[in-house]
Amino acid sequence: MLVSGRGVYLPDVGTLFIERQAARKISDNKLLSPRNVVSFTTQVQAPSLVDEISKIASCETAQSQDIYERWITKTRIDNTLTINGVGKLVDKSFTMENDFNTLLNPQGSKVLIVRRKQSHLWLYILSAVCILFALGMLAYMIWGEQLSNTTKTVTTTETTAPATEAVPIVEQDTIQVQEVAQPQQPQEYAYYVVMGVFAEEANAARAIEQTKSEIDDATCTIRPFKNKHMVTIFGSDNRSDCNSYANAYRDIYPNLWIYENK
Repeated sequence: MLVSGRGVYLPDVGTLFIERQAARKISDNKLLSPRNVVSFTTQVQAPSLVDEISKIASCETAQSQDIYERWITKTRIDNTLTINGVGKLVDKSFTMENDFNTLLNPQGSKVLIVRRKQSHLWLYILSAVCILFALGMLAYMIWGEQLSNTTKTVTTTETTAPATEAVPIVEQDTIQVQEVAQPQQPQEYAYYVVMGVFAEEANAARAIEQTKSEIDDATCTIRPFKNKHMVTIFGSDNRSDCNSYANAYRDIYPNLWIYENK
């Protein structure tokens, strides 16, 4: 139902549907190429899975409803719904499995590096300095000799200078006041890409070091989460940006998920 483009409505859960995402900026110098993703909405926007079961199995609605309820009981745990071969729905964020992602995006998705055009301002400044220096040398060659010829010799008479009394110099103590820089608080976002949750803060710190060595543009923070330490690698007020960032690096960390900061 997803591959065909119809989408699928899961009663008491919501609708999963295919959405074409345009190229999206995930950092200052990186773009994620266009691709197909599975999106989620709580509204009814596609045929019901119960009706599809009735159609395929040629059974009554009550029987297909029973089949669906037994399936949803096995696949949904708390706020996580796992669909084998397709992906995982955590809260309102859906993550595709690698094989299903390949099926929807046979060309693959790529992270494009945007190279900024270098400024040539320094070249203009250097040229201006050279021109001013050359003009100064030319002016000295033209008027320097004329000025030296008009210099008059001044005869000075030696005079006895009155004795001066030495005055002691008292050095005053200088009090230096050093401003203490206040640590900047990390910016708060509505959504975060979560790398993992750790019981010990030391383990969370080691996870951050490992993440920074593998993802150059990771913005890592440690946030409290149910008396534990949650490591985030990206934050945004837009859930779609977090989904795009997570999907771009799931080849490194397959279990990335989205946390909503309530």
